[in-house]
Amino acid sequence: MYRLLILFLFAVAGHCAYGQTDSLTKEERRLLDSMFSNDEFINLMMKKKESYVDVGIGIGNSIFSLKNNALNAEQAQTNTLYYKPTVAYNHKSGVGFSVSSFLAMAGGALKVYQYSLSPSYLYNNKKFSAGISYTRFIEGSDAGFYTSPFKNDFYASMVYKKTWIRPGITLGYSFGKLTDHFDSSFWLLNRIVHIRDTATTRINGLTLNVTASHQWYFEKLIAKKDAIELQPMFMLNAGSQKWKTTHTNRLINRFPRVNNYFKRVYCDSCASEHFRIQSLAFSAQATYYYNRFYIQPQLYLDYYLPATTQKRLTSLFSVTAGFLFY
Repeated sequence: MYRLLILFLFAVAGHCAYGQTDSLTKEERRLLDSMFSNDEFINLMMKKKESYVDVGIGIGNSIFSLKNNALNAEQAQTNTLYYKPTVAYNHKSGVGFSVSSFLAMAGGALKVYQYSLSPSYLYNNKKFSAGISYTRFIEGSDAGFYTSPFKNDFYASMVYKKTWIRPGITLGYSFGKLTDHFDSSFWLLNRIVHIRDTATTRINGLTLNVTASHQWYFEKLIAKKDAIELQPMFMLNAGSQKWKTTHTNRLINRFPRVNNYFKRVYCDSCASEHFRIQSLAFSAQATYYYNRFYIQPQLYLDYYLPATTQKRLTSLFSVTAGFLFY
């Protein structure tokens, strides 16, 4: 490769000095054209617009959002491993669509507890990169553990690329609901009444994140067709949440006191958090390419800033591997 580049530089110099019209031999031109057309990483770095299919599988401990780690950091359970096979199609115009399934161990078996459909659009030029996506989560098998209450997830991001440290901003809005059933007993008119109560919790969350990142590219680390992309990122996260629980059963409409009882017992968590700065975060992502295969580990650390009795530091990780088909 370097020999060909040197020959190319001498050829340009020779053209300027002697006015030659053909400074490279046919064989050298053929090798140079072949090098640029077959090197996957050079095509990637040149941002060649081309449609492709991405088939991959990931493993990690986050479940709330496909892209919004600030939202993922709010989940209550991070000690369970989740598997996510994905098939995505990305058109050269920037339009994309992905289908994913989410699996986890439950009752000694691997269950598909959730699916997702996600259309997206990405705009990219020399100065800016901007994208928007929507994800619809669909319930699968009963997992037997706490899953994401969010069923609809909107996410938008923009990055300015002309500076060494790239400033960016992201905006996310998610909403959904959870339904739980409670069997309760209480005294009413000198008798015990058994009742099955259905509690529906509706929740929505807004996140706004300011980011600062940089990207490094290195090629030919182990083989001729491999490369690595490194991207550290610092984030300041702000947001708000609202959630409200309502109850339905056969006695609520007839006995207001019973309704007040269920609100007092089961609705202590009905509240809202006003919009405020919530956390500082650091994300480290590396993507290793070999020809059309890639593997991408990611670590996300989130430190919660407001006063709390819970742990402040949340750590999320994921590892994704896949193939690109052009």
